Amino acid sequence: MKYRPAVIAAAASAALLAGTPAAGAAEGDRGSLPACTDVSTAYGDYEQRDLKAALDITADALVPGGDWTPAKGSVTNLGRRDLPKVDIHAYPWLQTEDPEFQSMFKFVEVEMRTADGAWQPVNDTDAVLSVPVPSGRTLSYDLRVRVIKDVPARLYSSEFNFLASFADVYRFPDTGKEVECGASATGYDRFEIRRATTTPKPTPSSAQPTPTASRSSATPTAAPASASPTGSPATTPSASASPTSTASAAPVPASVPSATGGELAETGGSDATLPLAAAAAGLAVLGAAAVAFARRRRN
Repeated sequence: MKYRPAVIAAAASAALLAGTPAAGAAEGDRGSLPACTDVSTAYGDYEQRDLKAALDITADALVPGGDWTPAKGSVTNLGRRDLPKVDIHAYPWLQTEDPEFQSMFKFVEVEMRTADGAWQPVNDTDAVLSVPVPSGRTLSYDLRVRVIKDVPARLYSSEFNFLASFADVYRFPDTGKEVECGASATGYDRFEIRRATTTPKPTPSSAQPTPTASRSSATPTAAPASASPTGSPATTPSASASPTSTASAAPVPASVPSATGGELAETGGSDATLPLAAAAAGLAVLGAAAVAFARRRRN
């Protein structure tokens, strides 16, 4: 069990007002009640069995300068007697010898929700509220915490206590003498202080270029079919054929004429057209010569 810092323990004991201690309790100045552990050290440690406290912070890590993080604190009266006045404290602290961190309220802000729904700031020493806790009852409270933006870089975590204190009586076992004292129950939690990491912006060299449409991916204009040298119709390029199509699709012309350039669209003809035309002309000349020769023989 972790104990609260001495300055807050002293303040809690001094804040205890008149309660209803057990019969036979000594009358005295309630503004200077000792802790029950102080008056019982000679004969064994004191342990109160009436009150239990609990605390839960919903996040394991808080970011400096971040939003509020919810927390829940509760006190339960496990005893058979009603506790007419229980003082409640909520505070961050750190077990350290560094004087800068003796009061963590400089770096961690704490608020508790009141009965009317408003948020009440919690300071260094004062009790958040004082309430009666009947036997067998549990009282729960909403809190919220956050770490300030300019927290020192060497601060990595913080403890947090939710403490309930009340006026009790200690009876010395050897003499039976009863002494009023301050009893307490502590709920404990802790959190890390985690600095946010930033993702570096990409440099211009690492940016991906925006793809542009290539001419080969455009839909080709269908050309009129023409006869091939072998007598079969030439294959017309398909509008859905891609530049990487197999041999079943006609190849895309290397030069596509501009729609405004005045040039004609290419047909399916090949480079063999000129020789074939010359051969046909030669055959026509030979045919004419043969006809002339046949007429002379008749005459």
